[in-house]
Amino acid sequence: MNKKFIYSTHIYILLIMSTGFMLHVFIVPTVLTSTHRDSWVTVIASILPFLVWTGLVFYLYKKFNNEDILSVMFKVLYKPLAYILSAIFVAYFLLSAFVTFRITVIWANINYTQDIPDIVVVVLIALICFYAAVKGIRTIGTVAFLILPPVALFGFIVGIGNEKNKDYGQLFPIFERGYQDFFHGFIYTCSGFFEIIFILFLISFLKDQVKVKWLMIVSFILLMLILGPLTGAIMEFGPVEAEKMRNPVYEQWKLLTLGENITRLDFLSIYQWLSGAFIRITLNLYIANYIINYSGRKKWSLQLLSLFLIVAVVIPWNASSFFSFLQSYYFPINLIFLLCTMLLFLVISKLKGDSA
Repeated sequence: MNKKFIYSTHIYILLIMSTGFMLHVFIVPTVLTSTHRDSWVTVIASILPFLVWTGLVFYLYKKFNNEDILSVMFKVLYKPLAYILSAIFVAYFLLSAFVTFRITVIWANINYTQDIPDIVVVVLIALICFYAAVKGIRTIGTVAFLILPPVALFGFIVGIGNEKNKDYGQLFPIFERGYQDFFHGFIYTCSGFFEIIFILFLISFLKDQVKVKWLMIVSFILLMLILGPLTGAIMEFGPVEAEKMRNPVYEQWKLLTLGENITRLDFLSIYQWLSGAFIRITLNLYIANYIINYSGRKKWSLQLLSLFLIVAVVIPWNASSFFSFLQSYYFPINLIFLLCTMLLFLVISKLKGDSA
């Protein structure tokens, strides 16, 4: 595989676009449903595990010293075990791409592609993601760098523009149902944020060094990507109505007006959503293909992975049962997997140090 070097700035932006999309789109409705009005308190309290996790990720980054995580894994582990773990990671990244792809198609179908066959939407998105993945990590990082500013600008527009629709009293009282829901919400916030550990699969492409200060700043931005739309949904719709919404972040766009004559600006959210989904799907597809190709060039692997995604996404799956699957199974299992991955990488870093 042709390696094209990227800078740490690309890593930070990819984290904001990819993990930020998950937190913004997936985690906000899930934590609202599970933690209710207390969800915003849970998110604020999540800053502690966020910072601890970020510190551990940076520690591993320094221990691996810009050496490819796959290279280290094959050096310090038995090869059959290394191959099994590699296969598990490929399956994980494919599943992550599938979940993002599937939820994007559901959202598009509900809002603006009702008269277009799903297969057309799926194939078009898959082709764009496939092309970017073929071009490599530098292209993905550069595209993310170019599309992030409008995404951020539109986010500020909807947040500030809806200020007149916000009732801060809706955020209180807190803990009216006790403390159980408050702690339950950590499952979902951490499940979304902890995936930043997978930047370790990209460190061998870096031309410069990742700085802990900037990683912490990115962590704060990711925290705000949950907190901002979450509190906005509660203040604008009330906790009861916000819980019923599948995409409360998108629904906030429908309240936004520009003066008296422009009353529909929600088309801007299409750019936001598709930008985040594109980067997330492409990045997961690229890493999965990178792992497959680590031990040798497999010419058709990326095409087969893309075809697998297309087939998986077009298989009918009721939207309600899909979202129920995410909340009941995907996010809790994802958190367990990420914790096990951290433990595995810590063990590998220890074995690497002993063998040095």
